[in-house]
Amino acid sequence: MGRPDSPPALLVSPLPGRRTLCLSVRVLHGAAHDPATMAGATHLVEHLMLRRCGGRERLQLAQQVDRLGGGVDAWTGAESMGLTVETTIDALEEATGLIEDAVLDPTFAPEDIDLERRIAIAELDLARSDPEDRVEELLLEAAWRGHPLSRPIIGDVASLGRLTPDALRRHHGALIRHGRLLVTVAGDIDAFEVTSRLTRLPLAVPPVSEPLPPLAWAGGRRSEAVGPGEQVHARLAFPTPGSGSPALAGLAVLNRILGVGASSRLFQRLREEEGLTYDVFSALVLRQPGGLLEIGWACGKEQFAQARRLVVEELDRLVSTLQAEEVEIAVEAITRGLEMDAEDPSVRVALEADERIERGRRFDLETILAELHKVTVPGVRELAAQVLDLRVAAAALCGPEGVEEQVA
Repeated sequence: MGRPDSPPALLVSPLPGRRTLCLSVRVLHGAAHDPATMAGATHLVEHLMLRRCGGRERLQLAQQVDRLGGGVDAWTGAESMGLTVETTIDALEEATGLIEDAVLDPTFAPEDIDLERRIAIAELDLARSDPEDRVEELLLEAAWRGHPLSRPIIGDVASLGRLTPDALRRHHGALIRHGRLLVTVAGDIDAFEVTSRLTRLPLAVPPVSEPLPPLAWAGGRRSEAVGPGEQVHARLAFPTPGSGSPALAGLAVLNRILGVGASSRLFQRLREEEGLTYDVFSALVLRQPGGLLEIGWACGKEQFAQARRLVVEELDRLVSTLQAEEVEIAVEAITRGLEMDAEDPSVRVALEADERIERGRRFDLETILAELHKVTVPGVRELAAQVLDLRVAAAALCGPEGVEEQVA
């Protein structure tokens, strides 16, 4: 009998000489795909996958997770949900068995659902009372108002209350089917060995992302008084292309120059020169229909106006003052980061999944680095001029009473 071909929804990345192994199942349905009346359903299913599954009771499952080294994690994002097991090569059989049972056979016991619902509501309350979490929610509402991508992943109290055992079983059945799953594996292992272990998962059809409505930029303003402290948590955001855009390399370089790392412009100006904030950053939030470039900082209420003025100054002057050395540093930093990530099994599985889902190709380090090294100073200037337009920026603030007056 010949070696079985790898199914289309299984990607194996051999990493010779590594004793660690990582397996990840990505379900191409996320919180943004849930109907509004069932918001939070995918997140709740994800929680239940590792509560009881495959006939294992809670303690048995916890003990198996600990035997694997404890590197078992489930998560829900806006566009996908997943489960990852990180362990050693000798535990391949146990890891694949756990993955299959958790994905295919979670237990929707009423008492487990009630418990996880309470946990989700507690998580909602915590996010609402934490200004750092709440400002991120407000920013998405300001940027993408009314779009499913602007909703909290957890859902809300009303929608969580509608999630009965029967409703969750039906939802799980719709998620776990051919064309919705992608498995990525990285370690010192070949595709034949993995294929022979993962025979129960529906992997015979190439996965296709579930579509979302077109994304329109709202560019709004949101603010809220949260927490007892005196810190103002501020965010600005600008629209960008989506996660599959050919502009991704340039956006990554621009983001790094702005607010990633010790030499970034915002960190140097606001913290190192002016001492206005402990932390200031920029980040890319990329989804398939579109994305945003976010700038965030926290400072005292009295320092907010000055901090915001300096952020705006740095944005205004970037195009005219950008130096070749800044682009070189950003490209070097991203290059070395990718080289390290590509050798880490737990990161490699995510890189493989993202490349397949967002760009329809296998992860190839040399291809991505070649795209990165094509980024030029004029290209970054042009991208910055297009993206960093304060006339369309979305803004969000959280902090002490009176912060609402400062969101203009």
